[in-house]
This record gives sequence, C-alpha cells and structure tokens, in this order.
Amino acid sequence: MGISTTVIRILISFLFCSTLSFGRYLSNDNLFREVKRLAKEKRTTEDNKLFFKTGEDLPSETIGTAHEDIVLECQAGGKPAASIHWLKNGIRIQQGPSRDYKNDELFVEEILNEKRGALIGLGFTKSKLYLDCLSPEDEGEYSCVAETATQRIVQTTQVSVVGQFESKAHEKCIVKKSIHSASARIFLWTSHRVEISGASVQLMCRVEGSPSPVVSWVTPRGKEISHPTEKYEVLSNGDLLIRNISWKDMGSYTCSCTNDAGVDEISTFLYPTRRRS
Repeated sequence: MGISTTVIRILISFLFCSTLSFGRYLSNDNLFREVKRLAKEKRTTEDNKLFFKTGEDLPSETIGTAHEDIVLECQAGGKPAASIHWLKNGIRIQQGPSRDYKNDELFVEEILNEKRGALIGLGFTKSKLYLDCLSPEDEGEYSCVAETATQRIVQTTQVSVVGQFESKAHEKCIVKKSIHSASARIFLWTSHRVEISGASVQLMCRVEGSPSPVVSWVTPRGKEISHPTEKYEVLSNGDLLIRNISWKDMGSYTCSCTNDAGVDEISTFLYPTRRRS
C-alpha cells in the first residue's frame, strides 16, 4: 500500500471519527487543516517523504530590533518522523543541556519496534530557536535542519538586527535573562504522530532553561504521568514513551516544563490506526 493511500485513509478516519466519542479531541480546526495538508503534500511528494510544513516556511529574511527577542520556528513532516536542529552560519547551535547529538533521535522507540515489521512512522516535528537580547553579533544565516537516518532537508533565513545598539541597554537585558534565571522553554517536540496499534511511540519534548526545568506529561484524559508504568515512561530527555498503543490512547498529550523562572507547555496529538490484515 502506497504512503499517500495510507494517509488518505487516515484522513477519512479522522473525519468519520469526529462524530464518535473521540469527537471532543478531533474538533480542533487546526488539527483538521494539518491532517488535510499532510495528505495533500504526501500525494505530491511521494519521492521525498520528508518535507517542511506548507505555509510555515522560514522567511528569506528575518528582521529584529536591538535588545529585543525573536523566535524562529520550523516544522517538518514525514515518514519516519524527523528530528530538527539549527545552524548559524553552518555551525550547529547547542540547545538544551550538553548531550550526545544522537539523543535527538527516537532511539528508544526504534529499539522497541525493531522486530515489529512494517510501521507507519508518520509524524510532524516542530522546533523553536530563541534569540534573546538581540545584538549585531546575532546577525547571520540561520538554518533549520530536519533529518532522519536517510534524509535531510534545510530551510534558511538571514537574520538582521536594526535599531540603535547601546551597550548599557544590552548588558541590562543580558542580566535580566542570565543563565541563572533562564525561563523554562520547550524547543523541540512532536506535534502530531500516526502509528499502527500495538507499536510503541516516543513523543518528543526537549527543554532548556536554568535551573533545569522539571518535565511532566498529562494524558488526554487529564491524568498526570508521575512514575513509570508498563504503559507510560517519561525518559531522561523529556520524551514520553507509550508502549503497545491502541485506539483508546488517541488524543492530545500535554508536555509541560517548569523552573523558578517560568513555565512552557505544548500538546501533541497521537492517532493509533488499526493493524493491517
């Protein structure tokens, strides 16, 4: 079965299920738009399964004002789901705690599903790059890199800083947002994921901040995942591992991160499909 056909069937299932008991999870207009867009893009990008989300491309130029903040955003979809990182002038930007970059991958999910055979692995991944207290040093070419083990795509924007730069104002901004009081932020996460029932899925939620943020997850039914179980496990990198997914696991999972300086929150939608006969 071709990938585009699979996605069309998933879209039909979404529309049909909106009238069922899970309708409260599926009524979100943004969700419908994204699933429709995914289906359309998959039909036209059969040979390139990894793609940037239509309508959310990085602009060719991004202009910020000195001493203020900007956020660059990037979202990629594909099969399998991608990881995303950022470059400045070709050099990788460190986000989150120091770690082996291999930790970006969905390594736990891959190990658990290794012997399961054909999977869907379809998903959207989203990332944000925060540029605080802009100065002329922040100018340059910034690239969003989405990649899997076999594919890599890149989007680039040229960041320019306008306005009068004042050293004292910049120092005040830096002190205000010093490393000792950096607000908790989520910079990489899974926004949507589709997988076959019975598989395990790893929903990404990567955070940064100082002090180190505390990560928590809540299920679609409002239950906080406070400790590892046979079903759920919050991994050391903040991701949520869900084993042996089934129809009842469908819905929006919420990841929150908190520290003394602030809180951030995202949601990710999981859609388990039926097993293929």
